Amino acid sequence: MTVKIERGQIVTVERGQRAARRIPGLGLLDGMAVVWKHWAGSFRKNQGFNDIHGVFTFEYPEERPKLPEAYRNMPILLYDEETGHELCTSCFQCERICPPQVIHMTQARDPATGKPVPAVAEFVIEYDACMSCGFCAEVCPFDAIKMDHEFELSTAEHRGLTVFKEQLNRPISYYERIAPTMWAEVREGAMKKLQGNIKRRPDVIGMAPNLAEKIAARRRELEAATAAPEAPAAAPAEGRKLTPEEKAAKLAAIKAANAAKKGGSTVEPAAPPTEAAPADEKAARLAAIRAKNAARQAGEAIAAAPAPEAAPADEKAARLAAIRAKNAAKKGAEGAPAPEAAAEHPPAAGTAAPAGEAATVAGAAPADEKAARLAAIRAKNAAKKAAEGHDAEGS
Repeated sequence: MTVKIERGQIVTVERGQRAARRIPGLGLLDGMAVVWKHWAGSFRKNQGFNDIHGVFTFEYPEERPKLPEAYRNMPILLYDEETGHELCTSCFQCERICPPQVIHMTQARDPATGKPVPAVAEFVIEYDACMSCGFCAEVCPFDAIKMDHEFELSTAEHRGLTVFKEQLNRPISYYERIAPTMWAEVREGAMKKLQGNIKRRPDVIGMAPNLAEKIAARRRELEAATAAPEAPAAAPAEGRKLTPEEKAAKLAAIKAANAAKKGGSTVEPAAPPTEAAPADEKAARLAAIRAKNAARQAGEAIAAAPAPEAAPADEKAARLAAIRAKNAAKKGAEGAPAPEAAAEHPPAAGTAAPAGEAATVAGAAPADEKAARLAAIRAKNAAKKAAEGHDAEGS
């Protein structure tokens, strides 16, 4: 109900009958009684909300309230105690979403290549301007930034409220102690992402700077890993990779040993030379030696065959071919000189030249390698024709 009072109209208010006259100062005593009653009740604690004459306060700092897990005060950064690596990858999500723009960070870079690394180099939060909204913790995709429960941050120094990464770092066990349920929900995903990021961090980048011992141990481990591959360089010469010249010499020695084995004689395999000659030089010398042996065998076979009373024309031609082959082999051998011992004691017929002789012959290669190969082919063909001629004669 609205009462309308015109301007200038007098309104009389009935206050009721006035109480009897009281003794002066009696009201003051009544007020003091109320104060005394509440003061006496402050010495006991209320056990419930039905009690109105006690107190509900904590005896701080001896008694502290148990804060809920979702309580938020100021942001902190988490790192793994086992590896020492920080969960933060400097994705800049928290810096972008911060309403008062008090978060500042710098991404780490590989010193060798200059490429960005999923780790944070610098992280700064201005606690004096932070509004504790918790947006940074909600938007972080790696669960690296969380809200702390510590509220005793008062200080007389203003600069002390600008907090750097060394003061922001907290181990995972710290946050797990103040918020076990909330960390259990994100633990598996956060640790899986951390292992993936560690593989992309070279050297000690991404490790918490306050873990000096872990950083030193990691550097010693990396130095030992880089020094390990240098050990094979000091291994004996047998384990090193052969050069193309050494491979050619080793192959020539094997071929000579196989040829000697087929001929019925035993030849010790030659050791690889310390300074291998070129492959073409050794091949030419080996061809000359083989040609000389083939010619000698053909000549001895012809000399051992009984001469008929009247030598046919084909026999003469065979002998002539053997003589020519022998001369050609001799020329080829002179073009690729063998060792002095081999020249004084030539190998017997039917035996192959020693492999060491083929592999370690000193001197310059023949000027005309093609001539030596051609001499070897001619000697082989002449020996073949001589053998066919004797077979035809015997039949």
